[in-house]
Amino acid sequence: MKIGKIIRNLRLAKNIKLKQLAQMTNMSISNLSQIERNLSNPSLASLVKIAKAFEVPIMTLFLDSEKKRENKAVVIRDKERREIVVPELETVYEPLSPFKDVKAEFILARMQEGKKQKVLVTHEGEEHIYVIKGVLEVRIEKETYVLKERDSIYFKSSFGHAFRNVGKGEMIAVIAASPPSLYERVF
Repeated sequence: MKIGKIIRNLRLAKNIKLKQLAQMTNMSISNLSQIERNLSNPSLASLVKIAKAFEVPIMTLFLDSEKKRENKAVVIRDKERREIVVPELETVYEPLSPFKDVKAEFILARMQEGKKQKVLVTHEGEEHIYVIKGVLEVRIEKETYVLKERDSIYFKSSFGHAFRNVGKGEMIAVIAASPPSLYERVF
């Protein structure tokens, strides 16, 4: 299920009209309509506004509520993962965690060559990053760390942090964050 459909389903389940959601989020009706129809990718700031209007954690917008906790495990196939494009962070995220109420979330992050996050991000908890492919520069406050393939880093996510692809080609990493909170606050 795409993010627009999830937003629309949440809005309808909460009996909120598009005009009301526009007022609650300070976004235009046409922009919200395009997002719901998957005609445009919402910014992270827009997703935070929408989640707050619905009074749900932001990860609710990315997780497929149709996935149920059945048996002993939940498998998420490659084709089932949702891509979250965050323009201001120049990163594409794919949640690997199937539910919003897990103790830690795992996210596949992809960043094209030469791209960098233009803002420092902060959120509650801690983060672990493992680089699968490429070279990732991690800036934490005023310090920078360069990670190559198979390197990892741990840090408290309450410190402002940003990423930059300093290698050749695409950078791919797995981010583990606890507690789950796909960046709720952007500086």
